[in-house]
Amino acid sequence: MQFHYIVLDESQQIRNKNSLTFQAVHQLTGDHRISLSGTPIENSLSDLWSQMEFINPSVLGSFSFFNKHFLIPIEKKKDKNALNELRKLVEPYILRRTKEQVAKDLPELIEVVHYTEMSEIQAKLYEKEKSAARNYLSGLDKESGQYRFHVLTSLMKLRQLANHPLLTDQQFGGDSGKYDDVRDQIQTVVRSGHKVLVFSSFVGHLNLYADWMENEKISFVKLTGSTASEDRKKAVETFQHNHEIQVFLLSVKAGGTGLNLTAADYVFILDPWWNPFAEKQAIARAHRIGRIQNVMVKRFISKNSIEEKILGATVP
Repeated sequence: MQFHYIVLDESQQIRNKNSLTFQAVHQLTGDHRISLSGTPIENSLSDLWSQMEFINPSVLGSFSFFNKHFLIPIEKKKDKNALNELRKLVEPYILRRTKEQVAKDLPELIEVVHYTEMSEIQAKLYEKEKSAARNYLSGLDKESGQYRFHVLTSLMKLRQLANHPLLTDQQFGGDSGKYDDVRDQIQTVVRSGHKVLVFSSFVGHLNLYADWMENEKISFVKLTGSTASEDRKKAVETFQHNHEIQVFLLSVKAGGTGLNLTAADYVFILDPWWNPFAEKQAIARAHRIGRIQNVMVKRFISKNSIEEKILGATVP
């Protein structure tokens, strides 16, 4: 079928040139193509190549050419000449508007960091895992293909321990400092009659709060990657219009785009994400056109953990 226009909303979804999604949209034929995205570059300049390849094929050359002349020089060598050349190539095809330009009367966004103390047993487990990871990684060949995999695995486990040791050991019987603090904060929001979005990178982490709220008879809705599309829409509408539903649990990836959740007064980020743009997208679910009151964002960070390092690298 020949289309007159092909419009991609949330076009960053085709950023992976090897994905089935990327391959599928390239089978579409049309006279004109438009891409819409709040975060056209999430991870790497390769995201830009994939989207430009859809909008205007070959304008940035083959990926191997782009990798050699732009991606490596800019990302690895900070080559300003390559960056300026790339900017000149893509500028004619991009119309960019910031949120401030679109919604000049948007209410204030207040962001705070809530530092939590790990429980004694949690801190001991964290230090034990950190030492074990350091010793294990120091014995690996840094040039081997497996080294990066083991580094990421170790960092993931440390992030989980900073949230709650239950995420790494279902038999854990101790407590978590962050878990206790977040529960207190959720109860405070609920008692005050406000609504809150609760984001986490880990579905298992969200499930801990879901179990607790069920026991406490606190009504909530939840959205993760496994939520069916019809249930996704129902959850959003329920949160937006049902005053009895004050808590919305969302995974960062599943709930970071395409949702209008302006009923929320608070946004809780339970664990920092490596990519600051993903967090901004999550926050924008509440802080968007249609919002009247201020939005309060709280990031929960476990002290003396990897979370402080991630925060320092992503938040100005």
